[in-house]
Amino acid sequence: MGKLKWLRTAAGWAVRFGGPTAVSAVSEAVPRVSQRMETQVFMVTPPVTVYVRGSHCRVSVQRHAAPKVIVQAAMQAAFGLDLAGEQDEAGVYIVARRKPIMGQLSRADFSITVPHNTSLVFRLTPGDVVMEDVDGMLELPPVAEP
Repeated sequence: MGKLKWLRTAAGWAVRFGGPTAVSAVSEAVPRVSQRMETQVFMVTPPVTVYVRGSHCRVSVQRHAAPKVIVQAAMQAAFGLDLAGEQDEAGVYIVARRKPIMGQLSRADFSITVPHNTSLVFRLTPGDVVMEDVDGMLELPPVAEP
């Protein structure tokens, strides 16, 4: 029996036989089913470029000295997201694509740790970028109006 069908059945039994206590127990289980954490590690040779593309995402970036890119993703309503990470000689690619209809409820929060000598490219529609411990020049090109 699938997780969602099981929750629906349990909620029905809770309403009929268990009262408010059972209903609250079932409703607390629903968020855990729809959340997902994922970590990916890519070994790289700097200089490298990391490309991030996503919709309704928040991306936090930290830098370190190790020659690897670490991507940690926390997804809410994960059933509405497709997450992919790949690597080639040009860089590391991270894509969070929202599924039609079901994806309207979804959101992803990324924590990305990259080597110091890494270029970053973001394509977020919409999204937030947080740069932690910036030491040096950070240049952002103008963004075209929607």
